[in-house]
Amino acid sequence: MGLSLTDKKELESLLKFHSLNINQMITFSKNLIPSQGNIEDFSYGFIVGTIIGNYSEKFFQRHNRAPDNDELMDIYFTMSLRSAKIRKAILNKLL
Repeated sequence: MGLSLTDKKELESLLKFHSLNINQMITFSKNLIPSQGNIEDFSYGFIVGTIIGNYSEKFFQRHNRAPDNDELMDIYFTMSLRSAKIRKAILNKLL
């Protein structure tokens, strides 16, 4: 069955919000980055993790349950469509 239209709009809203605030997320990532690894990968994982975590919490509050497998597939599919754009935005801010 997948995500409802309202749920999809909520996910898109979070994606848009975090895409617009990428500078703040990168600055925060720079303060957290471990000694190994690089800032690009760390920032990407941090931003994507934050989006998925925020969305999962909002979904749980709205539906009183975790997303089922079909809904998770929709979430990850939507994220995969936007992941290149998120990574490019990070690279543009860092370079």
